[in-house]
Amino acid sequence: MPRVRERTSPDLIRADCVSLSPAEGRHEPLEMQSVFDQAWAAYNGRHDAMTLGGETMMVHRAGAGYPLVCIHGWAMGGMSFAPQLALIDKGFEIIAPDLPGFGDSAASKEVPTIEAMARLIRELVSALDLSEVTLVGWSMGASIAWHMAATSPASLKALVSIDMSPRVAPEDGWAFPLSSGMTRETIELAIQAMRTDWKGYCDLFLDRILADPNDQIRTALAALAGQADPETASQAWLSLMQFDARADLTQIQVPALAIHGGRSVLYPQTVGHEIARLMPNCRAIVLDHVGHAPHIEAPNAFNAHLLTLAKRGAPAPTLCQHITAQ
Repeated sequence: MPRVRERTSPDLIRADCVSLSPAEGRHEPLEMQSVFDQAWAAYNGRHDAMTLGGETMMVHRAGAGYPLVCIHGWAMGGMSFAPQLALIDKGFEIIAPDLPGFGDSAASKEVPTIEAMARLIRELVSALDLSEVTLVGWSMGASIAWHMAATSPASLKALVSIDMSPRVAPEDGWAFPLSSGMTRETIELAIQAMRTDWKGYCDLFLDRILADPNDQIRTALAALAGQADPETASQAWLSLMQFDARADLTQIQVPALAIHGGRSVLYPQTVGHEIARLMPNCRAIVLDHVGHAPHIEAPNAFNAHLLTLAKRGAPAPTLCQHITAQ
């Protein structure tokens, strides 16, 4: 395993939220940085523009060791994995790209489908010559991770999905769609709203992410959402509505965890059991007191499960486990 570099910054992650000490940032004065910016700066994060498949992506990296490739959710960016930087001290490297049109990456040159974004992540893994990768996907990022793991499993060691359903759109007989009663008509209205009033749409969306209010985290998430290109985001959303990962799940052989928030208002927590049923080597975990962002809302609990998976493989005794994350 590669040598782990020493980190001189104080611990920045505590169990209930992101907690930060002063640190220098990438671009802005300290008082204008989000808690995510401060965390990446304190962990000596690197921010590299890489050209992959004709797209230029910003790739955020920190640490050295076992690679954790983290794929952000819709409207977000790689910096949202700041709470996972604590795993650097356990011998991991965090690699968190901004997908095209999100974060610090330029708008996509092609239609940003789930399949196209999965190809970009595969090319990133290849370009960095990574092996024994633990792939982590939040929300839309989980769909991307599932598709990559099903179609390009080489170099992968493990997989973690965060609060996501394999089929987002409603469908007769499907019990686990996005929990907002969406129809084809409301999907079209949502896409129109994204294109005409991106900030207003994001405000409504951000209100549904966290189980409990946290101004620092919401501000950090809002800053990421504000960087997104509305047209790219709307096209990615449409692809997400059309995507169905259920067949992909049956093809994934690496050890996996499906981690869900017990208080998520976006997806029913029972979808984790369905994911574990479809995926041959997967276990579902519900963190009872968190919402749509378990890796941010309960980082210590989330990181502990990720660490166990990455180093030992998926625990086997139970298909689904509820855990109270304080």
